[in-house]
Amino acid sequence: MSRQILAAFITRHYSSNAPNPFQAKKPWPPDFTKLSVKHQFQLEKKYKRRAKLKWARPRWIKAVTIAQWSSITFAMVYGVLIMDWGTEDTPFKGIRGWFRKQVDAWKS
Repeated sequence: MSRQILAAFITRHYSSNAPNPFQAKKPWPPDFTKLSVKHQFQLEKKYKRRAKLKWARPRWIKAVTIAQWSSITFAMVYGVLIMDWGTEDTPFKGIRGWFRKQVDAWKS
C-alpha cells in the first residue's frame, strides 16, 4: 500500500510530462534560417557575452597571474644574483658583488 502511494506521489510531482509553469516566450534555439543576418548577429553577440560571463573565474585568473609573475621574478632574481654562470665576466658582476656583501653583512 505505501509503495503505491509513494509511486503515485513521485509520478505526480516529478513526472517529465508535467506542464511547465514557466513557459518560454520564444522557442529556443531559434531557427537561424528564418532570421535576418542582423538578428543572427545580435543573438551571437548576446550568446558570446553571456558565455563569457558564465565561465569567468576572476579568483582563479588572479591566482594564476600572481603565480606566473612570481615565477618569472624568481627566475630573473636567481639568474642575476645567485646562479653560477661558469664564466668570470658576466654583465651582472657588479650587482652580484653588492648583493653578496649585503648578505654577508646581514648574516654576521
